[in-house]
Amino acid sequence: MSNFTITIVGTGVIGTSLGLALKQIDEPPRLLGHDKELANAKAAVKKGAMDKAEWNLINACEPADLIILALPLNGIRPTLEAIAPYLKEHVVITDTGRSKTPVLAWAEELLPDHANYVGGDPLVQPAGRGYEHASADLFQNRLYCLTPAPTAAETAVQLMADVVGVIGAQPFFLDAAEHDGLMTAVEYLPAVLSVVLLNTVTRQGSWREIRKLAGNLFEQISSGAVGPVETLKEDWLSQRDNLVHWLGDCGDQLDRIRQLITNADSEEALAQMVDQAIVERHNWLVDYQKSRFIDPEMQAVQIEPQSFMKRLIGFRR
Repeated sequence: MSNFTITIVGTGVIGTSLGLALKQIDEPPRLLGHDKELANAKAAVKKGAMDKAEWNLINACEPADLIILALPLNGIRPTLEAIAPYLKEHVVITDTGRSKTPVLAWAEELLPDHANYVGGDPLVQPAGRGYEHASADLFQNRLYCLTPAPTAAETAVQLMADVVGVIGAQPFFLDAAEHDGLMTAVEYLPAVLSVVLLNTVTRQGSWREIRKLAGNLFEQISSGAVGPVETLKEDWLSQRDNLVHWLGDCGDQLDRIRQLITNADSEEALAQMVDQAIVERHNWLVDYQKSRFIDPEMQAVQIEPQSFMKRLIGFRR
């Protein structure tokens, strides 16, 4: 085991999967885990994702060369505030959240000058939220967004690109604002629409009968209304402007469909609108399932485990 220390704060499905993936290296780094629920961190250790569970956040982060914050958005700022005075010189810090602009702003405000922040967002779809759903293969052939802070050293950015490569993913560099605008459309907008659907039908006097008829399609479309309320609220408010924009476009589409359904002479236009959506969804799903979003011409060189460990040693020096 290498002396290079990686601390993963948050041992849910993403944090534990990262630990499992890094443990696949022939000479893996030293991995520490911390979770506000110590039992979860201990379970990640038992699963083989971490070498040690630290109950104290400062003890977990103080020796780290790389800190991965696998936390919900509302947990990142207080964590940065707590660890900022105790960080090792030239430490690299990253996160795995969906919102990047607020996190980079907090990093700039709270972290010392010698720390390097490189935002991250693994574009994966785990089977569940807890460590029990973790898998070392979760990141294989998937894109992993990186949004470095303007002050991050080139070596820190390269380190994160190497980490992404060694777990089997492909680095995908984006500006933080661009990332958030795009992510809102495919992450937060569907969740809002789930809430809208549920509030529309469950407030009807006939909901007692409606719910007996609801099946797989209703379950799929309403699946965004899951998770801690505070987490969902903070996520949406962090992208207030982006979300308002996408909701406006969505409202226009709903008005258009209502007009087409109302107008008896618009059957062909309605069919074309539905057909276009069906084709676009099919094409996207095929590309996603076959990992076609990774452009071969832009694909980074795969990092061999031995080469990766040499880079880690070089980074520490």
